[in-house]
Amino acid sequence: MGGRRVINIGDKGRVIIALLLTFGVLAYLVQGDRKGSQQAGSEPPPEWPVQQLNQQAGQQGSQPAGQSSASNATTSEATKVTAPDGDQAVSGPKAEDILQGASAKASGGAAFFIEYRLERDRQRSQQIALLKQIIDNPNSGGEGKQEAQKRLVELTQQMDLEMQLEKLIVAKGYKDAAVFIQPNAVNVIVMADKFGDEDANKIGDLVSRSTGRPREQITMINKK
Repeated sequence: MGGRRVINIGDKGRVIIALLLTFGVLAYLVQGDRKGSQQAGSEPPPEWPVQQLNQQAGQQGSQPAGQSSASNATTSEATKVTAPDGDQAVSGPKAEDILQGASAKASGGAAFFIEYRLERDRQRSQQIALLKQIIDNPNSGGEGKQEAQKRLVELTQQMDLEMQLEKLIVAKGYKDAAVFIQPNAVNVIVMADKFGDEDANKIGDLVSRSTGRPREQITMINKK
């Protein structure tokens, strides 16, 4: 007869067809992932933080010259990380303490900036040592260790960015500069004979673009 022939597929045949379709979809997805990885691998890696410092886009605004409000200058670098005994939070150095410590040893000039960096690094080293103690302590909880590791990475990035910013500020023609990055504030001390609104805007824009912080969180101090 010339009628249409109907092919009867059993349960076993349906399973085979389903498996073939599944393998085909998986092969397609794997091939797509490989292409995406190859394309991503061909792109140059980001040069952080130098790339951020070289970006042209940024928030424009005015920042008064000299020192801004004391609330920014005294912001503490406290974290959610707790000490191994669980009774005390791990707090970082305060900008006010660093400034006072450096001023007690040198009133101004190049010596002040040397003392400021030494005091900043000394207080930071204490915080880093305590974070490492939490990480290495077998009695520390898993969440506490993760927070300590996260904060340790952030501190390393902040210290590197501080050094980059200090070099870039000096490259703009200023005699010296010291930067202290905190979770909610950035303190910038610039050595210059004259420091007006134009200088504040120029440096404030650079710091804002590189750190991602709004201008109201940036405190600038002129130290002769």
